[in-house]
Amino acid sequence: MPVLKGKISKRLIAIFVVFTLYLASTNQMYAEFTELSLEEHGGLQQDWVHTLPKEFNYLNFELGYNPQDSINHAAQLVMLNPGTLSGNNFGLYTINNKTGKIAWAYDIKNKVKNFYPLNHAWFYNESGSIFYQYSTNHGKTFNILSLDSKGKRLFEKKDLSFSNIYPYKNGIVLQQTDYLKNQSRFITLNSKGITTSETVLGYKTEVLTSGYVLHFVGENKIEVFKDVTSLKNPLFTFNSKKFGGFYVAGYHQLSGGTLIVEYARSNSYGGQKLMAYGVNGKLKWETVLDRNMNISMHSTGSKLLIDNKSEHSITLYDHNFKKLFSRAYEGELNFNGLMRSYRNDSYIEYTSFGTINDKWGERYTLMKDNGDIILSKYFVLDDVHKSNFAYDSSENVVYRTMVSDYRYNLIKYKVTK
Repeated sequence: MPVLKGKISKRLIAIFVVFTLYLASTNQMYAEFTELSLEEHGGLQQDWVHTLPKEFNYLNFELGYNPQDSINHAAQLVMLNPGTLSGNNFGLYTINNKTGKIAWAYDIKNKVKNFYPLNHAWFYNESGSIFYQYSTNHGKTFNILSLDSKGKRLFEKKDLSFSNIYPYKNGIVLQQTDYLKNQSRFITLNSKGITTSETVLGYKTEVLTSGYVLHFVGENKIEVFKDVTSLKNPLFTFNSKKFGGFYVAGYHQLSGGTLIVEYARSNSYGGQKLMAYGVNGKLKWETVLDRNMNISMHSTGSKLLIDNKSEHSITLYDHNFKKLFSRAYEGELNFNGLMRSYRNDSYIEYTSFGTINDKWGERYTLMKDNGDIILSKYFVLDDVHKSNFAYDSSENVVYRTMVSDYRYNLIKYKVTK
C-alpha cells in the first residue's frame, strides 16, 4: 500500500462550489471513461459510472442522512444540482441509483412564469416526495412545490412567508419566524399539502441537523425538543452558562441524546471549552481543550470525533469523553458533508491529499468508529480537481464524483470487503 509523502501544493487545491443546474437537454450523454489509479482498488467494485453532459462545469455531491443530501432512497434517485458557467435555472437532475442512468430532469425556471429563485436546495421526505421553495414576486411571498418520485407535480402551496423546510415521513414542516412578534411558527403539512398542525415557540430557536430543536427562553434557559414534529413537551431543559472570553460556537448531538455545547475563545482558534448535558438536563462532563489545537468536531453517532489539524491526528471519544483511540494522517484532511453535519451510523470517512511518486493524488479512508480500517485507497488526480467521496452504510456502497476528460462523473462502488 503506497504511503502519502511530501507537501501539498496550495495551487493544486480546488474548492468545490455549489452551483445551479442548466438543462439544455434531458438526454444523457456518455463518454468513454478511464479511471486514473496507481493501484487496483481492492475492496471497491465499480457498479456504474454516470458521465454528466458536457454543459455541466461544476458538480457538488453531499451525503448527509438528512433531507438535503443527494440520495433519495425511497424514490431510488440520486438528486443533483450541477452548474454551468453560462446560466442558472435552479432545476433538478436525477439519476436512478440502481442503474446509473438518467431518471428525469425538472426545469423549474422554464415551467414557472416570473420565476425568482431562493436557493438551490431541493428536499425530500421519507416517502420519497420532493420539495422546492421559490417566489414569483421577488421574495415578497413564496411558493412550495411538491413532486413525486417520477417528477410529477403533487401539490403547490402559494403566497407563504419564507419558510425553513424540514421534511418528515409523508409531509413537511415549515418554520416561519417573525422577529417583531417574537415567534417561530412550525406548520405541519401532510402529503397533500394540507395543514394538520401548528405550534408556536419564541423567535429564538435553532434546529440542529441531528434533529434536536433548541428553544432559547430568557437569558440562559434552553428547552430541547426531540424534533420538529415533537414540540409539545421538551425532552429536557438546562441552563446554559456564560464565560468571560468565550462565546457559544455550536451544538453537537450524540445519538444517545447527549448534547454538547461548544464554547470558542474570542481571541484565538484553539482551546475550546466543551460542556455535555444528558437527557435529564444535568451536566455530564466538561473540559477545556489545548489552546494550541486547531480543531473541528464531528459526530459518528454515539461518539465524538475531534480533528486536531495542528498535529494531523483524529481522536475519538465516547459520550462520557473517554478517549477511545487516535490516528495520524498526512497531508490535508477533508471531511465530506455527512461528517461535517451529523453522522449516526458509527462510521468515519475522510480524504487526505498529497503526492506519491511525483503524482498528485488523494487517499480515501473508511473506518468503523472502533478504529477498524475498512478501506484506505489512493487515487491519482489531475492538477486541479479533487474527488468527493460518500459512504452509504444502508447499501454498503461508496459514491464518488471526479473529473475525467473535462467531464464530471458520478461513480458508484460496491464495498466488497
